[in-house]
Parts: sequence; C-alpha cells; structure tokens
Amino acid sequence: MLRYTPLFLLLLFISCSESKTDQKTQNETPAVHEETKPNKVVAIDTTLITDENVSRKLLAYGKANPETIVKLTTSAGSIKIRLFTDTPLHRANFIMLTKAGYFDGTVFMRVVKDFMAQTGAPYTAVHTDLLRSIGNYTIPAEFSAEHIHVRGAVAAAREYTDNPEKRSSPNMFYMVEGVRFSAESLDKYEKKTSIKFTSQQRAYYLNNPGAAHLDGEHTVFGEIISGYEVIPKITSVTTDTKDWPKEDIFIEKAEVIR
Repeated sequence: MLRYTPLFLLLLFISCSESKTDQKTQNETPAVHEETKPNKVVAIDTTLITDENVSRKLLAYGKANPETIVKLTTSAGSIKIRLFTDTPLHRANFIMLTKAGYFDGTVFMRVVKDFMAQTGAPYTAVHTDLLRSIGNYTIPAEFSAEHIHVRGAVAAAREYTDNPEKRSSPNMFYMVEGVRFSAESLDKYEKKTSIKFTSQQRAYYLNNPGAAHLDGEHTVFGEIISGYEVIPKITSVTTDTKDWPKEDIFIEKAEVIR
C-alpha cells in the first residue's frame, strides 16, 4: 500500500489550571477582604506532531474527543464507519482530521476491484498546507487479533520501504471489498509470515470476502456499518495503470456523528 508523508493543522491539547487573583484597586478598603473568583488559565500546546511525541499527543486528543462514528459523503454515495476504541491512536487521529475538515475534498487515489478502495490523498494546496501545519509523523501500528481484513474493514495505508515497525500513514486509509481465500492460499501466507489464523478467522476467509494477506501488515482501526454498497461502485470504475480512477472520486464531506 502507498504511504504519503504527511503533515497537518490542529490545536491538539487544551488543559486548564486555576490561579487566584488578589488584586486591590486604589479605592478598595483594606479592612474588607474578599477572594475573587479563580481565573481559568488555558495552556495551548502548539508544538508539531512528530514520531517522538505522536502517542502522547493523540492519546491526549482522544481523551478529550471520544467519538467513534464518522460519515463519509463521497461522490459515489455515503458511507458510515465505526472506529475501534482499542486502536486509540488511529481513532483519535481519524477524529482529529475529520473535525479539522481535512478529508473534505480529498480523493480516492487507488481502487482495485475485489480488493479495496484507498483514499485520503490531498487534492489541493489546502490539504497539503493543513498537513504541513501539524508536522511530519506516522502512527505506531496497533495490530489486534480481534480486527482482521474482513469485508468492510477500514485500515491504514503505510509505507513498505524503511518501515520495519509498520507504522501507519496518518491520512491515507482504505476500505476492504475483498475475495474469498482458499485453504491453500491461507496456508501459504502463514508460512510466508508470522501470521497464524485462528479457526474462526480461517473459517471467515474461506466463506466470506476479505483481504487475509494484509493481516499483520496494516492496522485495521474501523469498520463500515452502513453504505458498504458504495465500495463496489468505486472499485468498478475505469482506472489508469496505477489504479487511479480516470474520473476523480472525492470524499465530498466527512463529519463526526457521535
């Protein structure tokens, strides 16, 4: 999968501390003392996100922004996704970008029939400027045996070169269409990697569409809960030799529902 080195804009973390004021005007009677109400002092962290501070920043943002449901209105139809709470870094990052309006007007840059639709690519200077204003970072992998590449899975794209930790792109993600796998192909993949499918996972891939060969390679951080029928519409369009749709398909609007 492709990874785009990103950057972006957002004030991530607001914390409040209290201080008391005991100021007296020239006309105040010294013998009468009343404590004033404490003023709230707002500290705003404006430092850029980096690979070194990304976990701290996203966990802080996620604590203040616990939403999990996002609606994507695309030029092919609407999709509603649920973000997993046990992938807290990816969830917080996705909510953060959505609330900032980053995904609005981004484009699907790679679509493959019976596989997946990948999106989140910046389309204008506005997108690149938003990313640049937040920093240069990737997200630590959050693999879970509970979240595999079933049909409708939402997962993070990543760079394969010089990325031994399999860290995720902050803005590029894909939604799985998938195919059924044979027992032989699952066996072959297990031998090739450190993946060991459970009996339940194996049963799923033998009987349902998915992308088993991406398990353990990309973080699955959400799932489509309505509007899945939009994905086959997107993956069926005519593309160029790099799988980019010849007619651009956009995320027109991304919004946090709850």
